[in-house]
Amino acid sequence: MKKLFIATSIIATIMSSTVLADSDKRIVENITLTEEQSLDIKFPVGSVEIEVVDSNQLEIEIELKHKNQGWNDWFNSDKDLTNIELKKEIHHGKIALEIDDDDLNQKWFIKVPRTAAIDIDLGVGSVDIDELDNSVEIDVGVGSVMIETNTEDFKQIDLESGVGDTRISGFSGNSNQKRTMVSSSSDYSSSGQYRIDIEVGVGDIKVRN
Repeated sequence: MKKLFIATSIIATIMSSTVLADSDKRIVENITLTEEQSLDIKFPVGSVEIEVVDSNQLEIEIELKHKNQGWNDWFNSDKDLTNIELKKEIHHGKIALEIDDDDLNQKWFIKVPRTAAIDIDLGVGSVDIDELDNSVEIDVGVGSVMIETNTEDFKQIDLESGVGDTRISGFSGNSNQKRTMVSSSSDYSSSGQYRIDIEVGVGDIKVRN
């Protein structure tokens, strides 16, 4: 009986290790951007953290996990993450990145060249951009957006939240905010060259210089 218990324990440990190994995945890629190329990111659920850098290298790191991962998911999930790949479409004017899988929680960590405009489409989650120095367009269904800029060279900033708060702060010009019972919108205009356009269905948006 004791030997049977030990053998069963060993098998259970091996099974657990195998499932754990298949339950998360890390994708790392580097892409060289030209000054004419913009960046387009799209995925259903998760978070993206972007650092703007003085380089022509787009550095991408993505952590993938099953959504709501727990004890039951070890045995119920049959998705093998080893087959999940980052879809890339590289054109003269744009690089598009996507992992279209609703069953995964995705964490993106990206270093983006300062010359690249950014477009993000996220279903549920958060967007955090540091040192923004270009145009950005963001659409989030449910979640939050936080942007810290490195310049005041913006022509227009438009923020809109269906249910939540919007804030623009730290700019020398005037910004306007309109609130109803649940929704909020903020805008700013000046003589710069870049644009920020953000829309969130449910959640807060903050842009700070």
